[in-house]
Amino acid sequence: MNLPQVIIPVNDKDENERWGMCCSSVYKAEVVFFVQILFLFTILIFSIVQITLKAQNLEIYFSLISSIIGILIPQPKMTKND
Repeated sequence: MNLPQVIIPVNDKDENERWGMCCSSVYKAEVVFFVQILFLFTILIFSIVQITLKAQNLEIYFSLISSIIGILIPQPKMTKND
């Protein structure tokens, strides 16, 4: 059975869009996204641990948690229905 071959063109205009890492190449935006998410979740877990341990100045950790939630949850947008 011969299946037709589909060729998807890849448009790499800028060499800086991809990084070569560990015998492969990844998109720069992908690496930056996962590093940002890892950093935010690290701060989130640290804040939750500090709250459960009843550290001093709990307001700081609650504000950190609310800031992270505000960053991660997208803003509501009104869509235009035609």
